[in-house]
Amino acid sequence: MNFNLKIDKKTAKYFQKTMPHKLTEAKNRAVEAMGKVWADETKELTRNEGHIQTGLYVNSIGYNTGSPASDGDVIHKIVDKNGKTILETGSNVAYAGYLEKKFNLMARGLDVSSNRMQKVAKTQIKDTLFG
Repeated sequence: MNFNLKIDKKTAKYFQKTMPHKLTEAKNRAVEAMGKVWADETKELTRNEGHIQTGLYVNSIGYNTGSPASDGDVIHKIVDKNGKTILETGSNVAYAGYLEKKFNLMARGLDVSSNRMQKVAKTQIKDTLFG
C-alpha cells in the first residue's frame, strides 16, 4: 500500500534550503508512527479473534512489546529507495507465515488502520517540522 504524504511547495522549498535533514527526519518519524499503528491494529485483531494462545507472536508483530519476544522475532526495517521510504514490518516467528496465510492478519490490520495511519503521519510531520 502506498501513502502519499505531501506538504505545500513553499514549505518544502524552505526546509530543503535551510534544514533538509528535517524533511528526512519528518518522513522517517511518520513512517515509524504509521508502522506502530499498523502493528497495534494487527496485534489487537490477533488477540480479539483468538488466533494464537501465546504471547510470542503478538509481542513480535512490528515491534517488541514484551516477553517472550526478542528483537530477532520482530521484522521492522525502514529503507529509503529512490526517494521513497519503505517499511518492512511483521513477525519473524516460525509460524507467522502460516497465520498470515490462514487469517490475513497483517493485511486486515493494514486495512483497518489506514485512516489512523494517515493521521499519525501528519501529526509526526507537523511536530517534526514546526514543533
